[in-house]
Amino acid sequence: MHVNIRSANRIGGLLSGPIVLVIGLGILFLGWQWRTFTQNQIATMLPAEGKVVEVVSRTKTSSGERKTYFYPVVEFRTADGESVRFESSTGSNPSAYRVGDAVKVRYDPQTPQSAVIDSWELWLPSSIVIGVGGFFALIGILAILNALAVLLKWGGLLGLLGIILLRRKRG
Repeated sequence: MHVNIRSANRIGGLLSGPIVLVIGLGILFLGWQWRTFTQNQIATMLPAEGKVVEVVSRTKTSSGERKTYFYPVVEFRTADGESVRFESSTGSNPSAYRVGDAVKVRYDPQTPQSAVIDSWELWLPSSIVIGVGGFFALIGILAILNALAVLLKWGGLLGLLGIILLRRKRG
């Protein structure tokens, strides 16, 4: 049986594939937990209509590069009629909001100053983590499938035994 070295190296997917798969599933799990936490947090908050009353610019320097980000300042009324003003923790460039824009707000009745703008940005961090975890899990699965395909081509477990013996002779 002729075994080419490149194919023998693809068998490494039997070892690396499960490792990458487990890492990916772990990251996926963390991302899902983060999403569930965000969902539960939003479920305890009350909705309100807000209005952008100001857009604050902040300049940040990173690696010698200066970037300006724009943060909306929103004003809204709670169910009790209290007027609350807060600055969003999410900035963008260019500004995603203009003064006078109407926005949906979510707030905790005990601490209305910690309100957030109800937008897709609430879900972005957990979505990124889920995407990264899914990517790693997919790469792990593909590595395992690729290694199994090579094994089947060589005759299954007997082929694997042959590869192990071949590597011992070279080593």
